[in-house]
Amino acid sequence: MVRIVTMLLHDERFSGWSLCEKLERFHFSKQYLRFCKSFGWEPYLYCFHQSVTEKQVYEDGDLGVIKVFPVKFRFPPFLRFGNDHNPSEVLKELRIDEPDLIHFHHYYLFSFPYMAVLIKRRLKCPLTTQLHGYNQKWWRRIFYLPNLLALKKVDRIFYSYKPEESVYAKIGVLDKAVRVPMPSVDPKVFKPDRRKDPETNLLYVGRIPPAINPYGEKSPILLLLILHRLLRIRDVNLTVVGDGAGLPLCKRFAQKLKLEKHVDFRGFLPRSELPNLYRRAILTLVPMELYDVDGFFDGSIQESLACATPVAAFKPSTHDPLEGTFGFLLTKKVEKSAEELSNLLNAPDLLAKKGLEGSNFVRSYCTEKALKEKIRDEWEGLTKR
Repeated sequence: MVRIVTMLLHDERFSGWSLCEKLERFHFSKQYLRFCKSFGWEPYLYCFHQSVTEKQVYEDGDLGVIKVFPVKFRFPPFLRFGNDHNPSEVLKELRIDEPDLIHFHHYYLFSFPYMAVLIKRRLKCPLTTQLHGYNQKWWRRIFYLPNLLALKKVDRIFYSYKPEESVYAKIGVLDKAVRVPMPSVDPKVFKPDRRKDPETNLLYVGRIPPAINPYGEKSPILLLLILHRLLRIRDVNLTVVGDGAGLPLCKRFAQKLKLEKHVDFRGFLPRSELPNLYRRAILTLVPMELYDVDGFFDGSIQESLACATPVAAFKPSTHDPLEGTFGFLLTKKVEKSAEELSNLLNAPDLLAKKGLEGSNFVRSYCTEKALKEKIRDEWEGLTKR
């Protein structure tokens, strides 16, 4: 039996999740545990939470073992995410568990460089890692240069965001990189339905950060500014699903803009309740800068497309075209994006076409089965070497 330790070494200050919410809510890290259980393996998840002062262990028959560690220090200072550390306790636990394979979630965490070195030097077992976010601009990637150089230590790199391939090529690790759909969908759950809400209904699903324009995160507060401008052109409603540290700010902002009748804050909803919301929406908004809407990257994009509802995100450059592979890329300027949205809402045939094409692609190539088979093939190949 293969014993695998997966590591998600950040706390939940950025999300606002309590420890109970972290353990109960859907998360890709627990999805990986479930995959490993289905292989007949023995999976572990190491993670942090800001509320614990000593290690806590939770055993789940469907998932495996989850070990939650306290954060001993944070570096670099003044960051809201990714600067959490407790190397001594994590390494001590690794020696106890003696894994056959280690998977490190998200190599842009500041603990990744030294953990990669220590794992390969002291445990001498296969190490894989994964990209779960992105850093679009090169000056930000320079800030994470130790993380990128540490990729030379790993045996496989899983990624879904295609522009990261240029980074791998520059540092000479492209041959280790394997593209997978993240986080993937169950096509039996996320599936199309021809019925649409008679009212024009836009949808946002995701965390709500406490900032108007957070880098590398979605910006639902910015959507409120766009909605405020769009309402001068046409009647439209926005449903916001999700919680987070920025939810109170987002609600106050909606009140300030007098949007109460046009914004429905649903808070956090179980994943099982999302398909009906996607199917009823005419367009799902993903307020972050993306190179394309290609179906491989981001959970809400995959879920929406699987339900045949097209997606609109923001473009990194004003020179990029509006139309993407399975969705649209809006200009980030409020007035221009409101105009672009209005034009899209006047083109229902185009929206339906994009949604149907995206649904066919995601439900064929971005499924949980496809992801599970790919990572299993790679992991088994490494453990048998």
